[in-house]
Amino acid sequence: MRYRDMLGFPKKKAKKKIIPQPPKPSVAEKLKEELNEWNDTTFKSLPKRWSKSFNSELTEFEQQGGKDNVNEGPAYDYAKQWDNVKKTYGAFWDSVHDLESLLQGKGMGREAKKVNQMYKKNVEGFFKFIYKLMGKLM
Repeated sequence: MRYRDMLGFPKKKAKKKIIPQPPKPSVAEKLKEELNEWNDTTFKSLPKRWSKSFNSELTEFEQQGGKDNVNEGPAYDYAKQWDNVKKTYGAFWDSVHDLESLLQGKGMGREAKKVNQMYKKNVEGFFKFIYKLMGKLM
């Protein structure tokens, strides 16, 4: 038994091998990589899409039979229907408001108030639902 063990000193630990890790890329190196994307010149070999030649009204891209297909996405499809819903909602409110005014003019204030309440409860609730739905779709 060794003297240091009797005094309670801990045993010497074996040294661990330190494996060198590859250095992390610096900020400058990351910037260089990003800036290299700006220097991409692969587009130069493609046909020109915007400038017209002197002899023709078509661009090089169009002369080779290319067409630009623009995908408007689903929001474009919903936009027309959403405009129709807003227009008819406004027209419906105007009609209900005219009916309400007519009922009040005839002395039927209670019924006019009931019409207004039913409109707000049902139609406005439905319109708010459609409004939230269109927010998700567009």
